[in-house]
Amino acid sequence: MTVALAAAVVLGVILQTGHLKLLVVVCGGLGCVALAYLSGNPRLFCLWGLALTLPLHLSKLFTPFSDRGGGENALRLEITDLFLAPLALALVRDVWVGIKPGLRVPKVVWPWALIMLMGIGAMLLGSWRRSAGFETIRMLKVLVLFLVVANELTSARRLLHAGLALATGMLVQAMIGVLQYIRGANLGLEKLGETSTKTIEVLAVKSMYNEEVWRVSALLLHPNVFAVFLAALLPLAIGLFLVYDHKGAKLLFLVAVALGMVSLIATYSRSGWVSFALSFVVMMGLMVANPTLRRRSTLAAAIATLALTGILMTFSGHILTRLFESQEMAETGRAEWRVEAWRLIVQRPLLGWGLNSYVDEAPTVSKWTRAAFSGWTPPVHHIYYLWWAETGLVGLALHLAIWGGLVWTAIGNLRVRDPAIYVLNAACLSGLLAFVPDGFFSFSLRINAILRLFWMLGAIVMAVKYWRLGHPVVTAIPERPLAASLTGAAVADRGLQ
Repeated sequence: MTVALAAAVVLGVILQTGHLKLLVVVCGGLGCVALAYLSGNPRLFCLWGLALTLPLHLSKLFTPFSDRGGGENALRLEITDLFLAPLALALVRDVWVGIKPGLRVPKVVWPWALIMLMGIGAMLLGSWRRSAGFETIRMLKVLVLFLVVANELTSARRLLHAGLALATGMLVQAMIGVLQYIRGANLGLEKLGETSTKTIEVLAVKSMYNEEVWRVSALLLHPNVFAVFLAALLPLAIGLFLVYDHKGAKLLFLVAVALGMVSLIATYSRSGWVSFALSFVVMMGLMVANPTLRRRSTLAAAIATLALTGILMTFSGHILTRLFESQEMAETGRAEWRVEAWRLIVQRPLLGWGLNSYVDEAPTVSKWTRAAFSGWTPPVHHIYYLWWAETGLVGLALHLAIWGGLVWTAIGNLRVRDPAIYVLNAACLSGLLAFVPDGFFSFSLRINAILRLFWMLGAIVMAVKYWRLGHPVVTAIPERPLAASLTGAAVADRGLQ
């Protein structure tokens, strides 16, 4: 009663000020708090909220926005932080009161911490200290995300919840992408991360010869970013289709896969298509390789292959046009940016020019001027060159060590005996590998949504490792895990609150 009265007073004061945006934010926050309480399991609610808002760009800036690519451009409070902070505080409380003996800190975070130290060095000694500070703070935030999720997923049910939440988030984005494709226009959701109409119009004209194409982006800023998001999460939807025996769940995941594939094609992103081809092949190979899942996977693979074939045949004209009639201008520009990046690399190959400094240093070695891009310097569309140019060979090795460590852990997890957890781990491994080819064509891993997704998948992999080491016993696939997860999880997980 006291809380409700205080909330009413706060809303009354805001109404008197006439700040509509502030009112919307406060109402949204109070609504989330109310829903978390009514759910009976606030921590599970926050886990779902974190996964569902993972791709959103919605944030409150505390510093002036700088139109720069390839790195963080402002100090911001993101919508994901509103769900991450309570989870982090709950874990700290668990350790403080003795519920947990301590937090597990995987070794894979130490290379990330060393890169952050390089960022602090650039803040103190570099030429672009403010930019280095923004990127270091973002790195700290995703580090917190990784540690929180890796320590929060302590049960098989909670692990499956994380997978279900990510797949649901992908379904929501795929639905938005299909709606954009049907309308042939944006939905007016730029605040949430939808690509600006101006950018979409430019892409429509410059993507292919003699034809304008509408490239969908959902709420992920750019069609190419949306494409790699789908490429990393479609294996998860396919895997959950295998795991869940409930007919309603199977239908849900089948719809998610179908809409995701349509959206992926509608992005017209060749790099996204390549990334999905790799993740799909890896996922299906791992499913068939598991003796327990082999029969089920073979049938599912046949169904998935037929469905994909039908979708590909339906959109074959779009695909062939994109593959063989794309304008060379974009690739020529990317090739020139790679040359520029290499010029920076050879000048400082060991330690680089400083974290988040690429777009500030690139004009010094470029034949282009800022005026040619309306004042915006394009970053090199090659994440490995970007890491190398900014943090040198040392930083590149550290980034690859993180990636390799997560992949190696996921491979070790293939020994897990629970079929459902095996599928979840295989999907995360496939998703992590989807970023490998994408890195040669983009800087997606420097974009907030994709960086968060990368570390979320990595956190699930680490949580699976901890669960595997503590549960070496064979268990069966749940017969009705979807119904159980939606109705019984609050009671089953209440002890984790």
